[in-house]
Amino acid sequence: MGALIWRYLFRSPRPIIRWLLRLSLIGLSLSAWAWIVVASVFNGFSDFLEEVFQRADPQVRLIGRGLSDSLRSAIEKYPEVLAASGIYERIALLRYGGRQAAVRLRLVDEKYPQVSHIGSQLLWGETFPLRPKAILMGAGIAAQLAVADAEEMPLWIYVIPSGKKIAFVGLEGLQKQKGVIQGIFSVQKEYDESWVIARQADWTNLRLSDYEVIELRLRPGYSIERFIKHLKSALPSQIHIQDPRQQHEGLYKVLSQEKVLARIGLFFLLILTLTGVISTLSAFLLLGRRDWALYQALGASQSWVERFLRHLNLALLATAISSGLLLGTATVILQDQYHLVKLRGGEGFLIEHFPVKLAVDDYLWMIGLVAGAFMLLSAYTKYQLRQIDLRSSLQGD
Repeated sequence: MGALIWRYLFRSPRPIIRWLLRLSLIGLSLSAWAWIVVASVFNGFSDFLEEVFQRADPQVRLIGRGLSDSLRSAIEKYPEVLAASGIYERIALLRYGGRQAAVRLRLVDEKYPQVSHIGSQLLWGETFPLRPKAILMGAGIAAQLAVADAEEMPLWIYVIPSGKKIAFVGLEGLQKQKGVIQGIFSVQKEYDESWVIARQADWTNLRLSDYEVIELRLRPGYSIERFIKHLKSALPSQIHIQDPRQQHEGLYKVLSQEKVLARIGLFFLLILTLTGVISTLSAFLLLGRRDWALYQALGASQSWVERFLRHLNLALLATAISSGLLLGTATVILQDQYHLVKLRGGEGFLIEHFPVKLAVDDYLWMIGLVAGAFMLLSAYTKYQLRQIDLRSSLQGD
């Protein structure tokens, strides 16, 4: 039966059937190729963002009320914890010459460089430890202040406790100090356009009490999920624990939704391709009706003819989809290795090419859809075959 299926698929004596089947094979292959390639781009961007965030974010973040220094010290005694850093966050205004920018001032302790690796993302300057009165700022803030245009001008940092105080006393009535730019980092827009990192020791006059955030870095080999489950049972309910993905839950949710929308679009593309395959099978069944009648005249049963056509459907789908999956896999591997497709406007960004990553669940989705398509085509073929009067097919038209 295998040789007969091969003949009908690739060596049919009827040119119209031969070309229609080839077009069906190409259409299905391209659908499978697009499914893998598009899904890999979404996987790649998600993986890339996660990698970028890991350079700046802690492995575990605590937010809420009651984040005292005694709590930080107690958590640091856990065997899984490499370092724990308590962070104060304030809204501040930076003035540099005639320019100014509102920023998120993060006052960090000496443990912060062990918790966050944002110092590895420097575009210019020196990393940790911070010198007295020195700061690290995001690239977006540096561009807004144009710090490279007038380096002889002093940088002033004003801490803003509330909008009402600015209205009554003005900027000169706020706590301020002169700062020195030690380095400029670039991570992602959320950081680059808002973060300024300074030492807590430089701002002792701010009457700092409980931390806004406690950030943790675990020792290598320990599970973040298991540690969070253990820690959650020991903390009061007003303190919330975030793992790396929860720290950017909104962004990952958007990426997940966009991937679902892309899958829906590709699913409709596959459905459109399958309608073409159904039309091809209709023509194939009608033009080959004398063949089916001849097989029955030679002793083949109706069920044998139905089984033969079902195997032909399976061979068509398997050949097309496997070719598309292999082509898609090769495309993704080549893009990952040689960065063939560039990002337009990516100059100066962290990457200049489309990041890609293969995932097993994308193949499983494709296989599941193909299994459904096979059942649909088999049912359609069986129905159409029973509508043809095979007995009269041998008597001529």
